[in-house]
Amino acid sequence: MDRDTTDILLALRRFIAAPIPGTAWRLRTFLPEPGLIRVRLEDATTRSVQIELPHRAGEVPATHGSWWYVGALRRAARWADDTQADVLTAEDLAMAGVLPDEVEVTEDDGLDYVVADLVGDPYWHEPPAGAAPDLYRLAGFDARDHGVVRLYLALPDRGTIGIDVATTDSESGAARPVGWWASTKLIALLNPDAPESLADLRAPDADDPYCDAVYDATAWT
Repeated sequence: MDRDTTDILLALRRFIAAPIPGTAWRLRTFLPEPGLIRVRLEDATTRSVQIELPHRAGEVPATHGSWWYVGALRRAARWADDTQADVLTAEDLAMAGVLPDEVEVTEDDGLDYVVADLVGDPYWHEPPAGAAPDLYRLAGFDARDHGVVRLYLALPDRGTIGIDVATTDSESGAARPVGWWASTKLIALLNPDAPESLADLRAPDADDPYCDAVYDATAWT
């Protein structure tokens, strides 16, 4: 994931745990594609909608900066409440005049910025390329079944893989406490000196157009 796309994900990450203001939608998928960023929103009823946000380096709206996408997603989410469409394309949003012409900033955004800037949030300060950039780079994510998220990882010389990891305890079903060091576990799993660890988790029947292979690490992690 390049720096621009990483910045957009960091900006939109706020909508994973908390609903987009004025709606019940939460961010459940973030997948960069050529010319756009595809996100999926889901509400408490498990209704979902895919939204395409335009993104071409060096062109509007990408030249407005990553915060433009916060306002764009807020507007698109509110518009999604008024439609039963399962997919809202970038063309749909543009034709309906949903996308903002400029960056939009609310009072909450202003407060968020001040706090984030002072604590060194990587959105405002140079972020690292990842926990182990020589081993993998996050390319996107997709929250799937309850408590399972598929992480798309770009591996040097090995293409892009999808790894399913659990965000809930396999026995109790309760949400895992934060700070369980997902990156450390993935580093161990992706260790090139022990490739058999990853190979043992291959899901041969899985078909995912966003990656070259899928691995089920829900029990391993």
